[in-house]
Amino acid sequence: MMKWFQSSRSGAPLLSGLVLMSVALSACGAASTTGIDAAGTNGVSASVKSAAPAPAEKPEDLYELAKKEGKVVVYSTSGRANDAKKSFEAKYPGVTVEVFKVKSNDMMDKLIREQDAGLYNADLIITKEVSGAVEEEMVKPGRIYKYLPEDIAKHVEEPFRTQSPGYANYVEMRSLYYNTEAYTQPPVTNWWDLTTPEWKGKVYTADPLSSPAFMDLFTAMTVNSEDMKKAYKDKFGKDIELNGTENAGYEFIKRLVGNGLIVLKGSGDVLEAIGKAGSKSPAVGIAVSGDMSTVEEEGLKVAPMFDVQPKASVPDAGYLYMVNKAPHVNAGKLLMRWMMGEADGKAEGLVPFNQLGAWVPRTDVKTVNAFPFEKLNMWTYDAQAFYKNSGKVRDFWIKLK
Repeated sequence: MMKWFQSSRSGAPLLSGLVLMSVALSACGAASTTGIDAAGTNGVSASVKSAAPAPAEKPEDLYELAKKEGKVVVYSTSGRANDAKKSFEAKYPGVTVEVFKVKSNDMMDKLIREQDAGLYNADLIITKEVSGAVEEEMVKPGRIYKYLPEDIAKHVEEPFRTQSPGYANYVEMRSLYYNTEAYTQPPVTNWWDLTTPEWKGKVYTADPLSSPAFMDLFTAMTVNSEDMKKAYKDKFGKDIELNGTENAGYEFIKRLVGNGLIVLKGSGDVLEAIGKAGSKSPAVGIAVSGDMSTVEEEGLKVAPMFDVQPKASVPDAGYLYMVNKAPHVNAGKLLMRWMMGEADGKAEGLVPFNQLGAWVPRTDVKTVNAFPFEKLNMWTYDAQAFYKNSGKVRDFWIKLK
């Protein structure tokens, strides 16, 4: 039997009808901004038009202008922004950083309402995608835009250099974890393994109805159903037979839930359930890689499984965006450069983002993770497809309760 925790959102598109209407009305009138790059394969959508990297503005020149502005305002989903604030203010006295920590959904609502009312308070934002809504409802109408100076861009890994709607300062993922005391090696190599009797009642996940990022993983399976179809044949040696479902992605979800999937409130709950020292738990769980930073602190015995077919996960990137009509644009650019690590990748502002379970997509920055970014086996994050399909996948989950 599965226990569910309902989200305050009822489905995708994730914004309320009133806010969606405001987006539609304002999209034609929103000021367009250069610096929005095209997207392609290897982890991002293909729906944003290309633009060259922004000119490299010298930090010292930006600082002189930023001092006149006096401050920079950040809306952030990540607490990492407060760590970057401390080092930035020490490096650039006279420029204060104001950080407002809000969830991605709430941030979109807040920015849209403010901009539609003619209020421009934020200079930059740090946000995760929300089932494609950030790109579709924020980037495309010109409310936010990508800022990636050319002196930094040359060090950035694809797809985040030229093929993404924003610059990802760090990349996390939702993937499978196992107890290292129970298993000497990853016990799962194919997502379809979890639908077999061996794993009945032994799979945990954080509630996808409460987390767009967890729902994105399952939406990716439905969007990339041909991959799931092939993985099924690789596992069982025969073609899949659908049982009233639309495709192999939906069929996987149905069989996973029917195999006694245990749904917990959050990622931390999943890791604790499978990873308590001495428990030798035979279960596996789907959790966020960013929680690995706390695993060692709590003494949990867990490790990720990156070699899972057909793909281990889908990118869950922490994007940096400049905000249209930012009132402290120079201070915003200066802070963004600081968090990116500056041209040499050594600026202290990058340190909070280069953590266990979070990958910095720069070729000149050494990851603290044993597994390098370029070897992460992930599906493309197609924002347009996710935006179109996430509501349907959500409804499918609800019906399976």
